[in-house]
Amino acid sequence: MLVIKGGHVLGVGIADVLVDDGVIVGIGSFEAAEVIDAAGLVVLPGFVDTHRHLVQAALRGSGADLPIDVYLSDVLPRNQSMSESEVYASVLLGAVEALNAGVTTVLDWGHVGDPAVAHSALTAAGIRARFGVYPDEVHRFASSPGLVTAAVAILSLEDGARHIALARSLGLVTTMHVNGPGVVAQMADLLGPDLHFVHGNNLADDELKLLAAAGAGLTVTPVVESMMGHGFPAYGRFVAAGGAPALGVDVVINSSVDMFEQMRSALWLERLHGATLPAASLLASATSDGARAIGLGSQVGSLDVGKRADIVLLDGFSHLPVELLAGGIVSTAGVADVRTVLVDGRVVKRDGVLVDRDLASLRAAAASVARKVLAQ
Repeated sequence: MLVIKGGHVLGVGIADVLVDDGVIVGIGSFEAAEVIDAAGLVVLPGFVDTHRHLVQAALRGSGADLPIDVYLSDVLPRNQSMSESEVYASVLLGAVEALNAGVTTVLDWGHVGDPAVAHSALTAAGIRARFGVYPDEVHRFASSPGLVTAAVAILSLEDGARHIALARSLGLVTTMHVNGPGVVAQMADLLGPDLHFVHGNNLADDELKLLAAAGAGLTVTPVVESMMGHGFPAYGRFVAAGGAPALGVDVVINSSVDMFEQMRSALWLERLHGATLPAASLLASATSDGARAIGLGSQVGSLDVGKRADIVLLDGFSHLPVELLAGGIVSTAGVADVRTVLVDGRVVKRDGVLVDRDLASLRAAAASVARKVLAQ
């Protein structure tokens, strides 16, 4: 057994978190053979990034001025030239960068070449992942054991009913991008809590209400949507429709790798738009609501007894009273505050240092990918 000792447990106060075989088995006062000293640290659930294209990790920062139409017509085709070793290096880099930032779960959407390569990289990284696979490949991964589990990633509504039926027959979540108005209305009869949509900037309010009423997930990627011209993010409108939006990084070509920036950007945009959105509510979008949106709400996203021990320890907030803690994290925390990270009870980052991965080496290994793709 492992005990996270004396931390400020989010929503509880000063307490210990007891972990056994990857599961949270108690919150209170405990002793165990292995101890993580959390004095002065905040203990919170690991962040859940519900939409990211990890294969583009090697291209970080390359699209600061890139509009969405050029990205779709130019950058995506370039990605298809990546070799298997380049795909592996980029996905591994992206997953480890996520872990370093306290992201313990990611939905990795779509792949280049053989999806088994990306699956292998995710497994090697030790991150929990929903692995978004195209319908013609999903049978290969539908029963994969371990932290990396499949989702069906569909590109359009063409054959959408058949692909959703396939996912449901396998007990999998279906995930798809959606933006233009009328798209959700076309598939109203198919909606359910096993469907996960991304973006939705230009959906009509009635369509957002349909999603919320059906319990379908909606992920907003506020940084990328703002940078690339998707339209004003649907975060606040989905909340108004009765939904619980999730958050995603999407692509790091023009977004940071962490969820802190996603939470703040969504908050800033809504505040600039005149909304009185509580800062603390964004923390749920990056944890519990995100887990629920991709079908993992019963496993992760909160520090509840019986859930898997995906846990982050943050420094720098022990001075705040309980009622200000979540809002303070949303408005001011960053990757440098992430001290320790556990996935399924295993420590992957301790005292600010990754346990078995070196980011500098991973970035060096992936640098040639960026040079090759950008030179084309």
